[in-house]
Amino acid sequence: MGSAKDQRISETLMQNLAESMPRERPSPALKRERKRGGIAAKRGYFERQYQPGTGETTGGIASPLEEVSYSNRLYHTSGIPSTDGLFVYPLLSRLQLEDDNGAPVTIYLAGTSEPTP
Repeated sequence: MGSAKDQRISETLMQNLAESMPRERPSPALKRERKRGGIAAKRGYFERQYQPGTGETTGGIASPLEEVSYSNRLYHTSGIPSTDGLFVYPLLSRLQLEDDNGAPVTIYLAGTSEPTP
């Protein structure tokens, strides 16, 4: 093993390292909260139409949406060109769907020009 001198140096080094380390302080304890008892009983209530579109006569959409006819789609006059410029992909302008209740749903999509029928 090592000599007595090496042992002393290693002990001194360990002591110096231990002194330079910050001491661990115990975590502060949370204050005790006093007991308050239960919540007093009272009559509950609810709002019948708390959100727009949830009643029978309002403008809500029933899922799922289905496209009735592909021919009802409306496209913009200018489409989206491919990166090489060889193709122009059509840009959808209007999409007509039907919700689960049979009500029509029309979605207008933004584009760069006026739509063509």
